[in-house]
Amino acid sequence: MKGVKGFNKLSPEQKESFLNTHKRHLGGVGNEYKEGWTPVSVKSMGRNLKVVFKNGEWLHYTPDGNWY
Repeated sequence: MKGVKGFNKLSPEQKESFLNTHKRHLGGVGNEYKEGWTPVSVKSMGRNLKVVFKNGEWLHYTPDGNWY
């Protein structure tokens, strides 16, 4: 993902997990919701990824495709 700070520092497995989880995260919502949830940075936090979004919120993305 171009423009997402830290994405290039992730392992290939973490990149795949990030992309798949983000796709699931936004898959069932409308366009208004999606606009604010554009990722701006991602960082490895052990097994999980901490993802910060355009709206200032952040979530942990897990390797099994969930978020919290």
